[in-house]
Amino acid sequence: MKNLKPILLEVNANPSMRIEHEQELSPGVFENVPSLVDEEVKVAVIRDTLRLMDPFKKKRENQSRQLGKPLASKEEPSDSDLASASAGSANPEAHLPSICLKQVFPKYAKQFNYLRLVDRMANLFIRFLGIKGTMKLGPTGFRTFIRNCKLSSSSLSMAAVDILYIDITRRWNSMTMDQRDSGMCLQAFVEAFFYLAQRKFKMLPRHEQVASLIDLCEYHLSLLDEKRLVCGRSATSGGRPPHSGTPQEATPAAQLAEGRPPPCTNGALKLSHSRHALS
Repeated sequence: MKNLKPILLEVNANPSMRIEHEQELSPGVFENVPSLVDEEVKVAVIRDTLRLMDPFKKKRENQSRQLGKPLASKEEPSDSDLASASAGSANPEAHLPSICLKQVFPKYAKQFNYLRLVDRMANLFIRFLGIKGTMKLGPTGFRTFIRNCKLSSSSLSMAAVDILYIDITRRWNSMTMDQRDSGMCLQAFVEAFFYLAQRKFKMLPRHEQVASLIDLCEYHLSLLDEKRLVCGRSATSGGRPPHSGTPQEATPAAQLAEGRPPPCTNGALKLSHSRHALS
């Protein structure tokens, strides 16, 4: 996966939980016969899934550890304490076989974070959908994505962005049967994202190109969110956000270089005051 090598995984949205299959005994006569393979695989998967998702497992482990500690306040524990300690120390899963599943997320989220590129691209796609309930990105949303993430440049104008949107969207819409909603689907957005990453970071491998572009987009969007938060606070307070009088810190370019958004402009403050006056 480090070089975006595809790995085929079977994802079944409606798997069968039956552990038997139909066997034809005679023409037109069928009988359900247990399957040893289904029983060995499906029972273990369901059992271990429930064991991983058990919300009270940590609570029971903590209680058993606390009961296992020596009681400092008493010289000799009472019979009730011994009974509760033995009941708590008994592991209800002792008779079960070793677990066959491995919890990947969130236990190993950092270790497998490089595999979450598609998930992070999907988060960017959902952010710019605009209309709630739709799963197609319109041309305005795609242009907003390009502007907010600072992806346009002298070599990639907004006209080229519009052409890219039209070409990829038209090709993907021609492959789908559902033509009710017009716009860019998630698969088309991923293809456009790969194209932008290849143009932006030409000297890097494909995986690093995509990861670098995701980091860049998330960075600019975090700055934008922080700026909106500062503007919202200053609008509600009715004053200008505080900053030091040093010229270097007061300039927006210096603040962006340090990772801090520039203060709200007077126009934004005047607009907010005019809205309060109208209301």
